[in-house]
This record gives sequence, C-alpha cells and structure tokens, in this order.
Amino acid sequence: MKTKYSKNNYIMNLGIEILRMILCFWVITFHYSGIKNKRKYKILKTFYHVPTFMLISFYFSYKAFFSNDIIKYKKRLERLLIPYIIWPIIFLLISTSYNSIKIKKLIIILSLQYITGYKNFIILWFIQMLLFLGIFFQINIFLFKKQSLFILQIFSIISYFIQYKEINYRIFFHYRAYLRSFSHIAEMLPIAVTGLTLRNIDLFKTLSNNKIKSIYFSITSLYFLYNYNVFDQFKGFPYSGIKQNIAGICLFISFYFIPFNSLKNRIIINFIKAISRYTGGIYYLQKIIFHILRRIKSLLQRPFLLCFIIYILGYLICTVFKKLFRNNKLKYLFI
Repeated sequence: MKTKYSKNNYIMNLGIEILRMILCFWVITFHYSGIKNKRKYKILKTFYHVPTFMLISFYFSYKAFFSNDIIKYKKRLERLLIPYIIWPIIFLLISTSYNSIKIKKLIIILSLQYITGYKNFIILWFIQMLLFLGIFFQINIFLFKKQSLFILQIFSIISYFIQYKEINYRIFFHYRAYLRSFSHIAEMLPIAVTGLTLRNIDLFKTLSNNKIKSIYFSITSLYFLYNYNVFDQFKGFPYSGIKQNIAGICLFISFYFIPFNSLKNRIIINFIKAISRYTGGIYYLQKIIFHILRRIKSLLQRPFLLCFIIYILGYLICTVFKKLFRNNKLKYLFI
C-alpha cells in the first residue's frame, strides 16, 4: 500500500486508519469511563483526541477547499449536514418515548441543538465546528484567493491571543454549557488551519526521508506534553492553548509513518481496514447506545467494558446500515 505525496492526491494510510479508531475509542472512554477512572488514569482526562481529529479532518479536506471543485465541497457538506440534522431527531424520538414532552418544548430543544450543536446531542458540537469553520474558510478562500491561507494563519494567531489573554474564557465562562460550546471556535480554528497548512507545505513528503527521526521526536514531544505542564499557564477550556495543536501534530506524524507500506499480507491489511471503519458512525451512535445500555446496572459498574460494548455495538450497527443505505445519502449517518 503506497502513500502518494501529491498535494491533490493523498491516500489515507493504515497508520491513520488505526489512529482514527484509537481516537474514536478514546472519545468514548472520556465520555463513559466514569469519574473515578478519570481521576485514576491521566490519559482519560487528556484532551488530545478531539484536536487530533480536527487536524486530520482539515488536512484531508485540503483539496475540497482549494481545488474549486464544487462537487467535492458539496459532498463534504452533505456528509456533515445529514448527521447533524437527523441524529438529534432520532435521539429525541428514542429518549422521549418513555416521557410525554410537549411539541413546543421539542421544537425549542431541536432549535437550540441546531444552533449550538450541543443542547441534547452534545457530541455534535464537533460537527458544528467542522461546518462553521469549513464555511468560514471557503468564504475566506473566495475573497482572498492565493493569500487566503496566510489570512487564515493570521486568524489563528488572533485566536491564540484571545485564548492566552483569557478573553475567550471570560466571555463564555458564565454561560450555560450549551452556549459555552461557542468557545470552541477560538480553540478549533488554529488546529483546523494547521491541518490545511501541513497539507499545503507537503509536510510528509518533506519528512519522508527521515521517518524514524520524525517518529522519535514526535513521541518524545508527546512524552513531555503529557507528563509536564508545558504551556498550561492560563485559564481556558479543555481544548485551549497551542499544546493541543502540537500534541495532534505529533500523534499524526507518529501514526502516519508507521511502516505499514512494507506489509505484503493482504489478509492483515484487509483486517486493519475492516476494524478501523465507521469511526464517524460510531461517534454519532455512542450517546444513543449508552442511553439504552445504562439501564443495565451491572454494566455501569464496569465502565471500561461498557465503553468496549458501545464501540462494538456501534460498529455492528454501522456495518448493517451502511450496507442497507449503500446507494442512499443516509449512509452518511453511519460512516
């Protein structure tokens, strides 16, 4: 399996497929592993998973933004908008089947959900950021053409400025949680721009002749970021600061250069491809599956088993419904 280095023709390699799977499970354990385990295991309260997802997403979306290919950009919007609109409705239907909620209240909940990406289906704030930043970037590219990436990099610097000056924190700290979700704009924008920038400079082509050194320095950097209070000297929200961005870059580089290209066994390659599928669908389904499984008290007492079951059930559901809707845009709910 070869990885192409043309700016306009990148192939996601097996290392990144595995990283996406790990990040997806990391998100699930962060949500459902329990307060005691978060206190016990530092990695469960380390916020590198979402920034790395954001970095990867915009890195591989580079062509959709800069190629002037309307079809590619339209497909990206459909892939995000369909889950963003439909999953909150499905969750409301499931979660309110045992309760009588007035139509007016349901409309209010859905309206707040779509505006904030957070109200009752919290995990969709990330999709909201992908949508909002994608539209903002596209407008910027349309207006500034060749200088657009430079303009976006300036916005990144401004975003870090308002984070480190604690402006972002002071603006949103006193609001309710679903309104505080807007604080993520300043946190995610620099990470998204970093993804576009790394693709623009052909980072992996530059580093390809020094893969071992790249992995070594990335892992070493992660060690210091994880074990020491690097850059953490200001008040902010979970994804604040350049630390999250650097950690995402290091994880990205480390997994990108894992030498799966040397694998000749098609069975192993196909197995890795198979187990790392549907991370998007599993991400969407986690809350619904948990809502159903939480009635099993014995599972709540074994949170890591619960997280594993959530992942496996999500995978199985996505497998079935992806095949069912393979010729329909509803497949975007499960991939």
